[in-house]
Amino acid sequence: MSSFFDTDKFNLQQIITPIFGSKKNLLTFRLFAFVFLFLGLILSIYNYNFNYNEASHIRKGYFSYFTNQTYIAIILYYILCIYFHIKDNNHALPKRFKNENLNSCIHIFFNVIVPLAFLVTVIFWGLISPILDTSRYNALNYLLIVIQHSFQSIFLGLDWFLISLPTNIYHSIPMIIVGICYVIFAHIFNAMYGIWIYKFLDTSNKHWVGIYIGVFTFWILFGVCFTFVHKIKNKMFNNNNSENQKKTATNNKKTK
Repeated sequence: MSSFFDTDKFNLQQIITPIFGSKKNLLTFRLFAFVFLFLGLILSIYNYNFNYNEASHIRKGYFSYFTNQTYIAIILYYILCIYFHIKDNNHALPKRFKNENLNSCIHIFFNVIVPLAFLVTVIFWGLISPILDTSRYNALNYLLIVIQHSFQSIFLGLDWFLISLPTNIYHSIPMIIVGICYVIFAHIFNAMYGIWIYKFLDTSNKHWVGIYIGVFTFWILFGVCFTFVHKIKNKMFNNNNSENQKKTATNNKKTK
């Protein structure tokens, strides 16, 4: 699994070492992002339990929504990042863990969480928002829509841009598996409670086959394209770093 996902090129220092700026500045950004998103999580749970203003009064369970599941995973992402920073500040962060499967799991998680967050944003604003009944919404409802469907992608996108983790096309596979697992979960949920978590998954819609094919196709293409963009970003910054190192070495020779 390590060579399949290029985990043999991955190390924990890559998570805490920014392409621009210092580790301290990256930690400051991550602490801010974590506090902001964690407060958003608390407000979101409060909103669901005490400020529920959906047109339908049917409760589907807070953690049944893919948005909320992904949001929790993003919180976990920042907890891990901050933990690795603290370990590094104490000179206790290894380059890699002794357990290679653990290295692979961390590597996959850090590569998959970003496109999943982007997908939440794209699918919400593209598929769900146009048919969402917001007639009963108040300011808190609108605020949380923006936090959970936009700000999480903004923070995670900036984080992704600032670090360089190895990737390959096979990292799109876990992301696709996550999507398939959620659709299976949604069907089991519907079989148990007679409720569709998201309307676009409803198989009573005469266009459901086309919608499913479209969503799955987009999901797969998005995952594959994202890995290519990720690789291009890494290559671009690695080339710049190599050029800067050469210039530094040349300048050092001239000053001797």
